[in-house]
Amino acid sequence: MNYAQNRAVNAYRTANTAVPPVKAVAMLLDEALNAIVLTAYYIKRKEFESAFGRVVHASKILSGLRQNVNLDVDPQMGQQFIDMYTSNIFALHNAYGRDDAIQRYATLASGILEFRNAWAELARMQQRSIDTVMGGILDQKEEVVAAEAV
Repeated sequence: MNYAQNRAVNAYRTANTAVPPVKAVAMLLDEALNAIVLTAYYIKRKEFESAFGRVVHASKILSGLRQNVNLDVDPQMGQQFIDMYTSNIFALHNAYGRDDAIQRYATLASGILEFRNAWAELARMQQRSIDTVMGGILDQKEEVVAAEAV
């Protein structure tokens, strides 16, 4: 696992104290991104059960975020968030088992990263690099040690 992933996992694990909702969303999206990177890692190693576990983990995070969208604040934007979360959940599961699964997960991660970085900017958190995430998905080295995030 690379440095950025380790930082994201550690931030998520230490979030048992109260954090502002905007920061919590960015941290949860970090955890979903880590799960997608690990999914690609496990697929490349042909550890399909572990890969599917990471898909389920990422989709549970996105589902939880979807369920907590407040439509009272801005119904139109809230519905767009719900639709985006739903589409990403379906895409995560649809990509699993496909010949081009790694590329599909890279595309998904790219979109989720952009969304995560927008939340991180609002929370005054550090931006996460697209190169780091894509490197984790597309260019994984054998010496990478995938640690279970949760």
